[in-house]
Amino acid sequence: MNLAIIKSVFPNFNIENFNMFDEIVSLKWETIFDDESWEEHRNLVLEMVSPDNYKILIECKDVNSFRFQGNGQILGFYIKDMSVRGYENSLKYEVGDYEENDLEFYCSDVIIKNLEKLER
Repeated sequence: MNLAIIKSVFPNFNIENFNMFDEIVSLKWETIFDDESWEEHRNLVLEMVSPDNYKILIECKDVNSFRFQGNGQILGFYIKDMSVRGYENSLKYEVGDYEENDLEFYCSDVIIKNLEKLER
């Protein structure tokens, strides 16, 4: 996971700070076919906003054990690096929301596609 896009706006940002995003604006499920390995991969693209009007676009690669319920309002968003516990491949990151467990899945990589300040 590369945090360079976020760190350009929030220099002290680390993986524990994803809890600032508390509303899911868009959730897009994609099935990608890899012509070289002949395998299908399921990716999830999440667009989320924070109370201080920042919008983030995150792509999660090789998603499995996906669960979503609720209306998109969450109490905070987390990403846990599971590789420190020996997990690899498609279980490298655990992703979800705090407390209500409305969103939860595992993935092999998390890519920050965009971060922008909204004008409101």
